Amino acid sequence: MNTYFGNIGIAISTLWDGLCVTMGHFIRKKKLNATLQYPRERWPIPERHIGFEEAKYNVIRCRLHVDIDDCIGCMQCVRACPVDCIKIVTVKLPKDTELGSLPGSTQTSATSKGSPKRLLVARFDIDLAVCMYCNLCTYPCPEECIYMVGGPNGHRHPIDYEFSERDRNRLVYRFATATDEEVAVAVAAAGKKPAPTTATTTATATATVTKKAPGKAGDTRLEK
Repeated sequence: MNTYFGNIGIAISTLWDGLCVTMGHFIRKKKLNATLQYPRERWPIPERHIGFEEAKYNVIRCRLHVDIDDCIGCMQCVRACPVDCIKIVTVKLPKDTELGSLPGSTQTSATSKGSPKRLLVARFDIDLAVCMYCNLCTYPCPEECIYMVGGPNGHRHPIDYEFSERDRNRLVYRFATATDEEVAVAVAAAGKKPAPTTATTTATATATVTKKAPGKAGDTRLEK
């Protein structure tokens, strides 16, 4: 009997001690001394220093980004992706037709390296909820327009490792900037429908580009 009531007394005592500690922190709370409501609140990011400059990193496993003005629609990244998280739709222009010469076009006719652009990229999507961040898609790109941000690419795009979302659909980044009107003009000029969404498709399946949907700043998103 004494042991029974003794255990009850110990339980009450330890509970009281814990409550006293909690109330003490509650009354004398300090800044950054409690759980943050992430992602609305975030800890300050300390400066990193591991012995050499960030630009000398081989690669930082981070979010993928695409400089769409340099994309020629070759689909090399689609073929390299082991998880099929990259989707591209292109429209092939008639021979000797420049992309920038189409009526109402805002697209450039050549990349920053001077390569001519013969394909209108109507869709360029990357599903980061599926991406395994292997970086394999960046190596075969002849224009180096797809890359992981930060590190050696910090001068092109700052590092962005906090891009969590409550909705998985918002992890689909859509980089194509071609408008519906530009796609319609390109399709009319080519006289056929856009190419299939994957590089390995051999059937006669086609893809249609639909209206725009809101997305993050700097990225153009399209509804599926």
